[in-house]
Amino acid sequence: MNKIAWVTDTSSGLQIGEKDTFVVPMGVILNDKHYQDQAELSVEEFYQLLKEYGDGAKTTQPNFQAIHDVYEEIERSGYTHVIAVHPSSKLTGSFQSSVIASQEVNVTSAVIDSKIGSYPIKAMIEAGKKMNEEGKSFDEIVETIKRYVKDAVLILNPKNLNQMKKSGRVSKTQSLMAGLLNIHLVLQFEDGSIYPIDKVRTKKKVVEAIKKHVEKNIAEFRPQEICVVYGGDEEEAEIYVEWLQATYPDIHIVSEILVPVAGVHLGYGTIGISWIKK
Repeated sequence: MNKIAWVTDTSSGLQIGEKDTFVVPMGVILNDKHYQDQAELSVEEFYQLLKEYGDGAKTTQPNFQAIHDVYEEIERSGYTHVIAVHPSSKLTGSFQSSVIASQEVNVTSAVIDSKIGSYPIKAMIEAGKKMNEEGKSFDEIVETIKRYVKDAVLILNPKNLNQMKKSGRVSKTQSLMAGLLNIHLVLQFEDGSIYPIDKVRTKKKVVEAIKKHVEKNIAEFRPQEICVVYGGDEEEAEIYVEWLQATYPDIHIVSEILVPVAGVHLGYGTIGISWIKK
């Protein structure tokens, strides 16, 4: 079995300190104060602050030196291989920094642009770790994860369009129209960017729209696991968890809190549903 080190950042939802996993903290700025995700602020503390200081919140990506230091530590620790999985390169520079840093150490490396964020990155890495334990080759693990990149789905209902407009995650026109017409957006990642796939007028219609898109996808690509991610509001997440458990009793349904860097851009109360087609 290869001695593989796994590299990502806190946008993956993986915890700092996990075995063989090097998670670089991203930064969040709330009420003009900078925090390192996980290192200086727990996810629960983050959402309490976001609820109060959501407008104007910002994120900062890991600097190049922090990622470079991780690769040097991996080399010193005797790892033979590195697999790095980073959030969409269209939304953050972590992937590019990791590519450069990987070329400056004497360790066989594969740096992968997940073209997404949150739960799917975590699922990709956990699947890769399992394959390594089963004795699969480095190349086979890398190719499988790259396949998962194409098959990862994340549907979102953001709660703070003003924040998305400021960060460029949704256009000013879309945000303005949604605000004027009291429209709720349903978004989905596609090739690394976020696009609206539905616009509805009421919260009830949001639930119906998300269910429609989930049902359409699951009917065609039945995954082993579906994850509900929630931006601080666990009660709303339970609405979707209970529906999924009742509708798909043969699929493993999990829920987890949305990673803080996504919470900054999407807002407190955001709901997402995610899976990998396989």
